[in-house]
Amino acid sequence: MTRPNGVHHLALSTGDIKTQIEFFTDVLGCELVALYWMHGVKGFWHGFLRLNDSSSVAFVQGPRTPGIEPVPGVSHAGNAGGDTAPGTMQHVAFNVDTYDELLAMRDRIRSRGVNVMGP
Repeated sequence: MTRPNGVHHLALSTGDIKTQIEFFTDVLGCELVALYWMHGVKGFWHGFLRLNDSSSVAFVQGPRTPGIEPVPGVSHAGNAGGDTAPGTMQHVAFNVDTYDELLAMRDRIRSRGVNVMGP
């Protein structure tokens, strides 16, 4: 049986694709590799940010997405131990090569006012 050998991309819904792309490029150092109208879906933007040679994180913004209010515990966990509705993402964790790189990334993220769980 053939099975997946990795994740090509993970697409996250966003109400502000410009801000998401700026955060992932400026703070996390990801490269924006594509930004275009989503194929087959009228009015939706799709942006891809490279994590490594074989995987990306992507953001999708539809015309009504900015008006959808996130609800902690339903649309997202709100914290590391929070529940979410089935089919939603509980959290995402990125890998770096060294502990020092982890601490540096944590500090860059926190400098933007984003809560980081962990060291």
